[in-house]
Amino acid sequence: MTPQTVVFDLGAVLLHWKPIELAMHLLPAHAPDPAAAEQLCERIFQGLHPGATWAEFDRGSVAAEPLAALLSAQSGVEAAELLRFIHAIPDHLHTKGDTAALLPRLQAQGHRLVYLSNMPSPYADRLLAERGFFEHFEDGIFSARVGLVKPEPAIYALAEEQFGLSPAHTVFIDDNAHNIVTARARGWQAVQFLDAAQCERDLTALGWLN
Repeated sequence: MTPQTVVFDLGAVLLHWKPIELAMHLLPAHAPDPAAAEQLCERIFQGLHPGATWAEFDRGSVAAEPLAALLSAQSGVEAAELLRFIHAIPDHLHTKGDTAALLPRLQAQGHRLVYLSNMPSPYADRLLAERGFFEHFEDGIFSARVGLVKPEPAIYALAEEQFGLSPAHTVFIDDNAHNIVTARARGWQAVQFLDAAQCERDLTALGWLN
């Protein structure tokens, strides 16, 4: 029987990702209010698209210190401040309990659970050591450890090979629309994550939960 596999993104799906709040907390001089914080985050993260400076951190091709220098040039924030911001992020990636509650339910229905995450290696190391939900996963890929990032098709091809995926028997859960498009183009089922309740409804409608 072909295994049924659920592929999870992590950030904003199983982990809280609130960069605007983080910028206001850690860089108040540059992000005194939500509007200013949103503009600053756009300069720092650039939508997290594959050509963004931050995406090279996710890819593992740049370390935190040179990343801070590059981001300083494009944001106007001192590199030392940005380095503190970069190092602080893992402490704010708290588990989304309502999403994590879906993991044992999916397992109980016989589904394999794996993850496919754009994540810098220093963050990945911390998360693996500190977030209990990883016990539910059979395997996973962090972008920085393979030198590829979503939504590049190559990282999906790697996932198919490493996890032994059959696209028709795979469902992918991610908050990013571009990542969803690539997954569907490869024949995977996909759920664009908005919140845990919506995700549960969509998985039920697709027959992955009952």
